[in-house]
Amino acid sequence: MKKKEEDIYDKIAKLMMENNQMVTNKDISNSLNIIRARIINSMLEGELTYHLEYEKHSKGEKASENRRNGHSSKDRKIRTETGEITINMPRDRDGSFEPTIIEKRQRVLHDMDDAIICMYAKGMSLSDITDIVKHTYKVEVSTSFVSTVVKQITTNLEEWNNRPLKKIYPFLYVDCLYTYVKEDLISEKKPVYVMIGIDITGHKEIVGIWLGDGNGEGAYFWRQIFEELKSRGVEDILYVSMDGLKGLNEAINEVYPRTQTQRCIVHLTRNLYGIVPRKEAKETIGDFKKIYTSSSLEQGLLELKNFQEKYQDKKKIVKKVEEYMEYIKPLFELPQEIRKIIYTTNPIESVNSALRKVTRGKGSFPNEEALMKVLFLRIQDLEKKWSKGIRGWNTVLQQLIELHGDRITKYLELS
Repeated sequence: MKKKEEDIYDKIAKLMMENNQMVTNKDISNSLNIIRARIINSMLEGELTYHLEYEKHSKGEKASENRRNGHSSKDRKIRTETGEITINMPRDRDGSFEPTIIEKRQRVLHDMDDAIICMYAKGMSLSDITDIVKHTYKVEVSTSFVSTVVKQITTNLEEWNNRPLKKIYPFLYVDCLYTYVKEDLISEKKPVYVMIGIDITGHKEIVGIWLGDGNGEGAYFWRQIFEELKSRGVEDILYVSMDGLKGLNEAINEVYPRTQTQRCIVHLTRNLYGIVPRKEAKETIGDFKKIYTSSSLEQGLLELKNFQEKYQDKKKIVKKVEEYMEYIKPLFELPQEIRKIIYTTNPIESVNSALRKVTRGKGSFPNEEALMKVLFLRIQDLEKKWSKGIRGWNTVLQQLIELHGDRITKYLELS
């Protein structure tokens, strides 16, 4: 510690002793927490200044229309290792301010390492993090220091990728998103495949994420993934909801031959949008929805007939819907509650949307490892919020037992 810093701390200690009747360690902790709160509140103001790109009370031209908007109506109590501190969270008009030192819903204080990891999880580069720490928190850190902090993520990611999985997932969703990664200084568009499982208690879990090569992965690629799931303890999967990923259906049939696959109807609907005139899209899609949401196959076929008659002069649209019936008909063999779960990959769509927030607009990731770290950190944040299971799961579980018997019941005691 430098001599100048020692003098400052000595002065602070003397002032605290002169103006406070501190007798116990608790008294000292309370006084230090008051100082800590003042410092953090100042840091939050600094973060907002960095976010808005103008100093408080500045009269000059601003970089955007966004402005300061006071503070939260209620002070927030934050737990620390030495007690509680009071934070007065600053706000901006459009609500885009996302503080790092204390996040919007955070109730426990983290240290600087956690703040750096949080920034990295939001897709910030090492140099961006270094700049924010320097200008916002008035702390000099090097990119090598930030890199060292981030490296601890690698171990956690490896453990997560190799963790044991549940013995059965009644429902599994598979989907894909794209981002850019540099290879030999050339930016390449890479697919990231995401799997979400619904376990026997009705709770969601991100089973894994895998990076493809962008050349249209086939059955061999997917066979490896499903063999990996089996080696990590997955004994059975009842239903897989997916888009038309090449080779996926073939691989599932080889590794889990009793598993039923289902094309995502939402994806099929999006494909239909591509050939429907924009002005007619709402009505046409609404009529198509009547088919796959029918209460029975007979009703669904009647809605198909109505669709064919109504759009008989639009042969391309009718032909596409007729082709889709290959994927819609098997749905009517299942109870409506199960049907609603598997005819869409919406649960994974919302996850992909959250993952895109940390990849979109970031340019190319320097390598695959950097991309996977950012996605892993974002996944950790998402899963913290998944405390509730699927609504009406008890009904769904009873239906699964009726349909699949011992494939379900033998795992109930383990849940």
